[in-house]
Amino acid sequence: MPPHLTSPSPHRPTVGVVVRFKNSAATLPEVLAALRRQTVPPNLILGVNNASTDGSPELLRAAGARVVEWTAAYHHPQVLNFALGHCDTDLVLVLSSHTVFESDTAMEELIDSFNDPRTACASGKWDTDPFFSDAIDWQELQAKGLKFGSIYSNSMGMLRRKLWEKIPFDESIPTMEDGAWAVAQVHAGHVCRRLNFPFRYQRGGRRRDFIFALITFQLAARHGLPVAWLGVTGTLRELLRIASLRLLGSGGREIPEHRPLMERLKAWALWRFVQPEKE
Repeated sequence: MPPHLTSPSPHRPTVGVVVRFKNSAATLPEVLAALRRQTVPPNLILGVNNASTDGSPELLRAAGARVVEWTAAYHHPQVLNFALGHCDTDLVLVLSSHTVFESDTAMEELIDSFNDPRTACASGKWDTDPFFSDAIDWQELQAKGLKFGSIYSNSMGMLRRKLWEKIPFDESIPTMEDGAWAVAQVHAGHVCRRLNFPFRYQRGGRRRDFIFALITFQLAARHGLPVAWLGVTGTLRELLRIASLRLLGSGGREIPEHRPLMERLKAWALWRFVQPEKE
């Protein structure tokens, strides 16, 4: 057994790491090196290969990983459900092929957060927004509502596998499956945790303001939650304010970005008036 993988410990739950990848040879070495440095290493690394041609599978196998093949069109929740079906550990860390832990104790901190039996999932904080607490429960979501985006991230998030067995990732949505799963778990009485350990992305993702907003409206309706946003009238007013700043000058102040507001309005209109079935 490679030295960075471990046999089960009687004192800790077993932990698997799922890495989905396609032609990630440029980013995987740092990701895998960071895993090797962890104070608590995983019991299993599972790579899910999506038709790579650059030697990525060999990098994972050299690190002691088992590699399985995904041959259909890539679909976030389908690939994750497939992966977790091959990762029979108590806890599963879903780690993007470009996400690097910059703390050697990140795995240990994630695992320790599951000492609380209420914890369904935990991920690192990817922003400094203080809107949500570090232990989100149902009462908090009811009081604050859902924001656009996710309360949990499958780029470096750990989950309790037995809860996934009861509620798999929602394959009816194309993305934001992490947030949808976390909200469903919180609704069921569990807790979603946010941890403050350092990490970095080796590459950025494309903007998904519209689809994230649309799924947020759907999720909120499904679970009977409010959406934490300016509303239609407030959004129109903010767009007019931004237009005025651009036209008349901002006096040196930073002008807010208008695109996310426009995308949220479009998503609301589609959800409210066009979709034949509401959640």
